[in-house]
Amino acid sequence: MDSAKLNNLKKYIKKDFSYTFIENKFLIEAFTHKSISKKNYERYEFLGDAVLRLSITKKLYQMYPKASEGELSREVQRLISKDTLAGLTFTKKLLGFLEHKDLELENLSSLTKSLSADLIESLIGAIYVDSNFETIDKIIVKIYKSLLDKKDVIGKKDPKTILQEYTQSNNLPLPIYNTEKLSGPPHSPRFRVSCVVNNSSEISTLCSTVQEGQQRVADIILKKLKIDE
Repeated sequence: MDSAKLNNLKKYIKKDFSYTFIENKFLIEAFTHKSISKKNYERYEFLGDAVLRLSITKKLYQMYPKASEGELSREVQRLISKDTLAGLTFTKKLLGFLEHKDLELENLSSLTKSLSADLIESLIGAIYVDSNFETIDKIIVKIYKSLLDKKDVIGKKDPKTILQEYTQSNNLPLPIYNTEKLSGPPHSPRFRVSCVVNNSSEISTLCSTVQEGQQRVADIILKKLKIDE
């Protein structure tokens, strides 16, 4: 990363995250893709994922003293999911600082969504290494402020979980999901995900990720069965 780009990145992080790096190498590696160097963001992402989970778990535990373990667990997972991370307002700006080679970062591609989420976790990991948990914990709470508004109900079950519990409670075979990868560019994969419940008609949908497709077909089946949580 050249000095001008690094300085712009540091200014952006200071402005939007209220943090100034002590060691530039942590920041540089956190924004380096494996297509450029073996010293890349993957280890920071791994660490950042764990730090983010702990921070959000601690915050929800404090906010909802009467919530069950299951409710807390599902709400944590929702808040730290790739979809949620990629949807944070600053993700597009961060992605612009990524050092990479020959990656086609289209606005709506699954690769763009995945890398956006990875970079947030990588940045969190790098700040933690450069400082301490107390510092990054405050930053995480700040960037999650709009998502941490107090709610009456947390941890609502997702469609796939509800459908599985429905089949179990009615002594039916578990839902069977099948995935077909469709032809297309590597940077923007497409899948056809289908599901069958108790030998009923197969329901299918097109999607950019398998997880998204499974949730979508489960939701369609639940609506046909007129089942809610």
